[in-house]
Amino acid sequence: MPRIKFDNPNEKKLFHAKESWVPVVIGGIPVALVCAIVSVIVVKFVAPDATLWCVLGSIVITLASRLPHIFDNWRTDVVVTDRRLYYRRGIVDVKDHVTDLGSITDVTIDPSVAGRIFNYANVRIQTKAGDDDFVLKEIASAYEMRSIINQGRDALEAPKPPARNAGARRMTR
Repeated sequence: MPRIKFDNPNEKKLFHAKESWVPVVIGGIPVALVCAIVSVIVVKFVAPDATLWCVLGSIVITLASRLPHIFDNWRTDVVVTDRRLYYRRGIVDVKDHVTDLGSITDVTIDPSVAGRIFNYANVRIQTKAGDDDFVLKEIASAYEMRSIINQGRDALEAPKPPARNAGARRMTR
């Protein structure tokens, strides 16, 4: 459930995404490896009976090193409606960004190697104003989001069929 409230109740939600959890987990691997090596050295050479404390310490240090990323991930939302793109990030320093789909000129996907494997990427949104460009970091299903934004933008730019004249009578034979 997104934390984003829509301005217009007539808007239809087309897409909802969050940051991918993969970078959070991958970023913890080096910390966990260092903690494991230090634990082995401590148990082998310093205190053989401190195995449990070394394992618990390794877990706590690894989780503590990833805590800011976990909270960022948990409190990031991207919602695409049929009219706008909503982006919200942060807990204390909350950053909201709302952009009309009609003002978006380009959506660029920049995946890493891991992002290609696990389906996440940085998404650069370019707008007509140019100074309002922004980057959504490590968004899950980025290619799907780009496709939906492009479809929504095309639907807004498509010419509308002429309205039928309500006062005109049809000729019948």
